[in-house]
Amino acid sequence: MSSRRILLMSCLAAALTANACSPVFHSVRAEPPKPREGPLGMKFVSLPKGTFYMGWNGAKGSAKKTEINEDFEIAIYTVTQGQWQELMGNNPSYFSRDGVGKDKVKDIKDEDLKQFPVESVSWNHAQEFIKKLNEKEKGKGWTYRLPTEAEWEYACRGGATSEEECSYHFYFEKPTNDLSSKDANFNGNYPFGKGEKGPYLGRTTKVGSYPPNKLGLYDMHGNVWQWCEDLYDPTGPLALARVLRGGSWGLDGGNCRSAYRGRDEPAYRFQDLGFRLAAVPEVGAK
Repeated sequence: MSSRRILLMSCLAAALTANACSPVFHSVRAEPPKPREGPLGMKFVSLPKGTFYMGWNGAKGSAKKTEINEDFEIAIYTVTQGQWQELMGNNPSYFSRDGVGKDKVKDIKDEDLKQFPVESVSWNHAQEFIKKLNEKEKGKGWTYRLPTEAEWEYACRGGATSEEECSYHFYFEKPTNDLSSKDANFNGNYPFGKGEKGPYLGRTTKVGSYPPNKLGLYDMHGNVWQWCEDLYDPTGPLALARVLRGGSWGLDGGNCRSAYRGRDEPAYRFQDLGFRLAAVPEVGAK
């Protein structure tokens, strides 16, 4: 596990309060939107532009009013091993049939393993995937990219939500401040809030194995870290590092909170690093 991504000690996580932020939001989406069928079997949901309060009103400072200026789409799952293999012709994943961690998944059926998240991919690798995908999909109406950090958290929280809903750390069908390993794939020995201790799988799981948020997005907490487009600290000492969000299978529950920030250098790869795609209308498309 990369120590550079751990920004808060797990012992501090238990001290976090439920009042994460005090925003004023706009519309509330009652039902999950119908996903759009995308390339490689991917599915995307649309999020309208809006304003939300990003972050946590805690030890590190206050939540920041943040504007999402354009509508965008986001994938309901992280990119899978099967999708990566189909486009790139290889599979870099640690937890794969030929990966270093193959013993951890030896009892997984081949068809199910294709639905595990691709991991051991750097930010640079994700950009190579995106470049090739956009070349393949040129002229079909959509451009694919990584979500920005703000888009990722906006989507995690379910889009533009009420002030009450913004006060939570985890977002499923209903928001909560508790996390156990029945809710997400993380180190179940270290649940969050009132969550009970549970199994620690020590590996990734098939995407969509745990409850989604109200937009129908899966694995926004745990399984694999998700690369975002942004620099972590553009003008500071970590200027080259890129943002990671969502936590992973190897971390405690506190590291999987909606506001928790991770980071690593763009060339870094590890068996808990993956990504999900965002999409915007293609420029010039009719």
